[in-house]
Amino acid sequence: MELWLVCALLTVVCYGVGEGLSKEPTVRLGSARMLVLYALGNAPIYAAWFLFGSGWAHLPLEGIVFGIASGVCGCLGTVFWFRAMESGTASVVSGFTAAYPVITVAAAVAILGASLVPLQIVAIAFLLLGAVLLGIYDHPGNLAVGRAWLAPMLLAILMWGAWGIVEKLAINALGFAGNSGIYVIVSTPLYLAIALPRLRDRGSWDRVGIREAIPSLLLFGIAGITIFLAIGLGPIAIVVPLTTAYPVVAILVRRLWMDERMTMPQKVAVVFAIVGAALVSL
Repeated sequence: MELWLVCALLTVVCYGVGEGLSKEPTVRLGSARMLVLYALGNAPIYAAWFLFGSGWAHLPLEGIVFGIASGVCGCLGTVFWFRAMESGTASVVSGFTAAYPVITVAAAVAILGASLVPLQIVAIAFLLLGAVLLGIYDHPGNLAVGRAWLAPMLLAILMWGAWGIVEKLAINALGFAGNSGIYVIVSTPLYLAIALPRLRDRGSWDRVGIREAIPSLLLFGIAGITIFLAIGLGPIAIVVPLTTAYPVVAILVRRLWMDERMTMPQKVAVVFAIVGAALVSL
């Protein structure tokens, strides 16, 4: 098994379990505090990669521009995702994230000259159908969560889709270590600048919430490394759609351990999104 595929599968498991465990601490602490913990937890990892990998040795201007774009897109995507997770149903939000390869694949075609086969076109149709169903249907009666999560989730998809392509370009130009340094320099201040003014909006620095957040944040940190490696080593048009299989893991975690329910239209929508993500990777 090739190394990029191993990294992609590790990304699926770590992101999936981490996302499945992240709903409760996000609600308890608020998305702003989760962002602060996420940023401060990941910064030492990427900084160490940059320093020990001699990332400063090769920093061309073109690569720095791509690295800055990657940091901004990745950061904003995560910010919007946490906001969606705070107000939406975790299983639905997880399934919805499977739509972001549409953006990456489209950009790969336009920028990198990749071509779409008929199967990938069908896959994109599945992803869009899933997105539409998730946006239309809510839980009935008192279980309704509303659609406040939908707008930030759509923005997260756009940002993560753009991130996939500029991340590949940044790694090609800078290497893994150089890209890690630019990413952490850009994303960490941006995370904190967005999160700190919102700390009073909701939640508190609850010890139980922090303890609940640690496993998911640790898994997110591991997945952040493995997805860098997978994107850098593998074909972007396959890696990104493949790694979006992680909603399957997240949904299983929510169903088996958290007993979270979905309506039938939401189940169908999640299946569409997952099938679409699987077809794109074929």
